[in-house]
Amino acid sequence: MAENFRDDEDRSRFKLDVGGAIAFITYRKSPGAITLVHTEVPPELGGQGVGSKLGRATLDAVRAEGWKLSVECDFVRSFMTKHPEYNDLLAPGAQEKKIATTYRAGCFCGAVELEVTGKPAFAGYCHCRDCQAWSAAPINAFSLWPSASVRITKGEAEIATFHKTENSYRKYCKICGGHLMTDHPRMRLIDVYANLLQGFVHEPTLHANYGSKMVSVKDGLPKYRDLPAELGGSGEVLPD
Repeated sequence: MAENFRDDEDRSRFKLDVGGAIAFITYRKSPGAITLVHTEVPPELGGQGVGSKLGRATLDAVRAEGWKLSVECDFVRSFMTKHPEYNDLLAPGAQEKKIATTYRAGCFCGAVELEVTGKPAFAGYCHCRDCQAWSAAPINAFSLWPSASVRITKGEAEIATFHKTENSYRKYCKICGGHLMTDHPRMRLIDVYANLLQGFVHEPTLHANYGSKMVSVKDGLPKYRDLPAELGGSGEVLPD
């Protein structure tokens, strides 16, 4: 069992305390059974193997209690795919459920590689001035993923970071300058640029920061002046 790990029953989650930062997996319990719902790892713990440590400790706890397991969390499904020794915990029929899809991406020169697992929390197009300047393009196609769903698989030491504001930490390869992703700590989401993800089908649902657009896009999607309310914006929608 991992140190500083415990079942926080009051909040229906297993949590791992790492120097005061909390990573957790939420759950639903019923007599003799448990469903793992969602994993969240704070940005400051990213790239340290905390998600895997939390996943292993959680599944060890499930085994110790003898619960029959169901999994809704894409991160836990992915972890179990890589660690099939835990598959015997699954309730009858649970193994037949679809395993989360993993998509891979990399920088321009190939020195840095990463992968994302599952589905993005939000996908769309950003028209903000910072994205326009950073990408040297009028529109940025974004896909926002929970931090626990993003993993650096190669060249982490070659990643540089620039942040103009505390809202966005933009990451790129030190060698080729190729853009990789933008970490949004306050949202606890990471924008892995949709056009970098191999095999990923970008399914946009909104336009963000349309109030500073350089080009008009008449596609019927909602156009937010800044951001949707659930992402910390005003929620104000502009005409198509």
